[in-house]
Amino acid sequence: MHDFPFPAIAAQANVSIMDTAPHLAGMLMVMLTLTILWGLCALTAKLIQLLLPGATPRPAQAATHPAADRLIQRLLPEDTAADITPETVAVIAAAVATAMGPRHRIISIKPPSSSWEKAGRQSVLSSHRIR
Repeated sequence: MHDFPFPAIAAQANVSIMDTAPHLAGMLMVMLTLTILWGLCALTAKLIQLLLPGATPRPAQAATHPAADRLIQRLLPEDTAADITPETVAVIAAAVATAMGPRHRIISIKPPSSSWEKAGRQSVLSSHRIR
């Protein structure tokens, strides 16, 4: 059992509110510092918007490029072409170019096979000893 000294201190008659002043001042200083930092961040964002009007993010456009559609049709099997978006193909292509270099290319993109998932789960489950 833990003994908390707070009720004992509060019951004493010689304790005043001024005993908590250092704690309240510290909490006030933290809140004031956080408010100043928040204000600086908001001011910086407004300055960037004023100085660089083209830096504001634009919403993604829904129109697809015909070359992206041809790439999707070439890389994906017919039954999964509708499931994978051009953005996903672009992300995969960027990851391959970053990891392997620009001289490599993607041959095909296939959805994950459930047999690999089952084999992975089976190996994890069989590695544990049952008591």
